[in-house]
Amino acid sequence: MTMERLDGLFSAPIISHVLEFRDTTNGKHVGDVTLYLDEPEMAYYYYAFYDLAYAPRNLGMYMMTAAVEFFAKRAVRHLYLGTCYSQQALYKSQFAGAEFFNGFRWSDNLKELKFLILKDKTPHFQHLLELADFETFYPGGLKQISESSPIHFGCRKENN
Repeated sequence: MTMERLDGLFSAPIISHVLEFRDTTNGKHVGDVTLYLDEPEMAYYYYAFYDLAYAPRNLGMYMMTAAVEFFAKRAVRHLYLGTCYSQQALYKSQFAGAEFFNGFRWSDNLKELKFLILKDKTPHFQHLLELADFETFYPGGLKQISESSPIHFGCRKENN
């Protein structure tokens, strides 16, 4: 990340707080996480920065799991950990209550998430809702999908 991008990040309204991490054995500052915080409704875990000397000790994972625990104890309703576009990002789904947006609703079905990740790696020429394999998650087809959506609409013919 360039210095200009970093400066822009810290001055943007998307950053309201910073979680600071220290090594308790020596007091050394080892990492920060930028956040947007709107308690008690939500926290947005944005960027994590940490001393790469601590990478073998899984500091990045520790920072994320510590943040999850911290906000759970504060009864924050939603914690956004970022996108999950690849199998390498599935670690974000390890927490109870994890959900993802599948394009038309929030889902907690991790098999569905893994299907979507794999689907994106192969060429396809159909809409997701036209894929027979995807119907295994919504056997009722578009009717079930529509009924499970919190948004409903109607169409009427106007007389001219």
